[in-house]
Amino acid sequence: MRCYTADLHIHTALSACADDDMTPPAIVAAALKQGLDMIAICDHNSAGNAAAVQTAAGDALSVIAGIEITTAEEAHILGLFPDVASAEAAGGQVRETLPSVRDAAKMYGRQIVMDAEGRMLDMDGRMLFMASGFPLSDAIALIRRNRGLAVASHVDRPSHSVISQLGLFPADAGFDAIEISAAGMSNGRETEFASLGLPMVSSSDSHFLGDIGSCRTVFALHKATFDELMQAFRGEGGRRIAGREGGACV
Repeated sequence: MRCYTADLHIHTALSACADDDMTPPAIVAAALKQGLDMIAICDHNSAGNAAAVQTAAGDALSVIAGIEITTAEEAHILGLFPDVASAEAAGGQVRETLPSVRDAAKMYGRQIVMDAEGRMLDMDGRMLFMASGFPLSDAIALIRRNRGLAVASHVDRPSHSVISQLGLFPADAGFDAIEISAAGMSNGRETEFASLGLPMVSSSDSHFLGDIGSCRTVFALHKATFDELMQAFRGEGGRRIAGREGGACV
């Protein structure tokens, strides 16, 4: 058992609000520079670049395939999956509920699908930043059907969090964990959510290379894999969340 440092919420240039410099090789290089052992790629309503980042990382970095779903209520939730196929299956169903728009890049920003070298393969014409057709309960069920972990994104934020959009945190929703934003961690807000009784992680929600690793979670694991991460969320076999934000392992 050893400590692994993870940033489980990173966007690529497939998210219109992310910088075009968020390419697979650049993300991997930034993560390694920050001393991260594990990252999760969680673009808005799509898993289209997760495979490219995994390929770019090779054996140097553990990359979890994920997605950040915007529910019908406009709440953000993370889905973390055991493999790219599962993430893409969930992402494909979410994406089909989104409208397409002509000249999406001109209107809303580019949504770039890339290869492992960072070359553009395509630009997604769906409005990936919009609310999907999945209500919160259905989005969590979708993640579950595809063997994923459901994490309530940045629960401390005044917009696009489960609490801000629903007015409360549904105790029976079936979340595996909650995420506190970098700003929330800096302001000590994690204590406000301890009563929810869920594992708590902190992540950077990076849209720019300089933000990668700025907020992180430390896990005690046997190795940096999805299965080990899942067991840490469940507190199984000594695996656990061992620290947050600054990276100290306790």
